[in-house]
Amino acid sequence: MQKFGAIGVFGRANAGKSTLINALVGEQVSIVSCKPQTTRKRIMGILTQDEVQLVFCDTPGLHEIKNKLDAYMHDEILATLKGLQGGMYLVDLTDMRPEQDRMYLEQMRSDLNFPLILVLNKTDLATAEKIEEAIKIYSEFFPFKKVLKISAKRKKYVDRVLKSLIRIAPEGPHAYDADYYTSLSEREIVEETIREVALESYYQEVPHSIAVVVEQFKERENGKTFVEANIYVERDSHKIILVGKGGSGIRNLGKESRKRLNSLLGRDIFLQLWVKVRENWRRSEDWIQRLGYRKV
Repeated sequence: MQKFGAIGVFGRANAGKSTLINALVGEQVSIVSCKPQTTRKRIMGILTQDEVQLVFCDTPGLHEIKNKLDAYMHDEILATLKGLQGGMYLVDLTDMRPEQDRMYLEQMRSDLNFPLILVLNKTDLATAEKIEEAIKIYSEFFPFKKVLKISAKRKKYVDRVLKSLIRIAPEGPHAYDADYYTSLSEREIVEETIREVALESYYQEVPHSIAVVVEQFKERENGKTFVEANIYVERDSHKIILVGKGGSGIRNLGKESRKRLNSLLGRDIFLQLWVKVRENWRRSEDWIQRLGYRKV
């Protein structure tokens, strides 16, 4: 009998949600960065093992709503709660903020009709006393199904998480082919990969205002795939930083992005990047939708 479970992954920004999903699926599903609010959309990672299929819904982290993009990400979290068979709530043991987590869980509580597992992440960086303190605090303000201790980055005890999720997955047909590992289209994979490289390369210089949109995605007769993408920023000064002296910055960004995309997509990519300024795009409902962040 087949089993199928849609699993929501929740927690504050930078708790390790994307890292854990990538470790569980065994593929690069979600981009990972220490920059806040790296994940903007619901991204589904798909794991199929024999008769069991789990779909992990990576959600944006809890954050203060300051603009239209923040509101969109908040809606993504609430929409993810619908239709789940299980969920995980991640806590970073090196940066515990129980009151914020409590408020987040209270917002979710009315829509929770599935078992929620507390996952304490970065146990390799925490003392035994800190771990016990966390278990006591979080168990007092939410009835978690189970508490698990892991290190997502080191993939330590991740197998325990998987076994627990398989147990709670109900019987049911699989929703995806066995060879699928993400719900993202190839265009979306390209956009997320370019954004990941940009966040890594310009962590200090450029704030969280980068958006990437693929304008062309064409197969050429020479066997290469031509991809043209625009990188949107909110200020002229940010464009200058991304482009770099004599175009060196954008060339390096394109080189690293192409390298990763060749591996992810399994073919030769010819990548052309442009940097464009759209002032305060995160505050514009029209530009939020143009850049692919549509209301659910």
